[in-house]
Amino acid sequence: MIDVETTGFDPRIDRVVEMACVIVEGDEVVDTWSTLVDPERPIPAYATRVHGITDRDVAGAPNFAFAQWHLGERCWGATVAAHNASFDLGFLPRLRVHPVVCTLELARRAFPDAPNFKNQTLREYLEIEIERAGGLVAHRALDDALVTAHVLLRCLERLAA
Repeated sequence: MIDVETTGFDPRIDRVVEMACVIVEGDEVVDTWSTLVDPERPIPAYATRVHGITDRDVAGAPNFAFAQWHLGERCWGATVAAHNASFDLGFLPRLRVHPVVCTLELARRAFPDAPNFKNQTLREYLEIEIERAGGLVAHRALDDALVTAHVLLRCLERLAA
């Protein structure tokens, strides 16, 4: 599972400020990785209001090319899954060569009666409990990727039944 936080919605002009992946084998999370990313430009206030990441947070963080290379190494040979995969992959061109699963699309098929298909709504609807020091924070890359991993597992379980 992958997730990115960005300076906006358009990969042509906006930049990644955080990326993460969660490695799932079978039905278990076996590894996680995340990093802040220096977007090499100021983070707009509206973006900070969503994810809470500030210019100070990314000062000294790796640049995008370095971070994407590390993410690509972790995803080598894997199927990449993301919630609204087209958004994340729009910002991560190195991962576009992988097979892709979109948990947003899977959830629409597996749980058509969910109130909506936002990641955090699905977390509540599916009663997904994730133990994490300090709790989960929506719109932070690693926490969103963890939720996505569990949504994927629930979708696969439902669709296999």
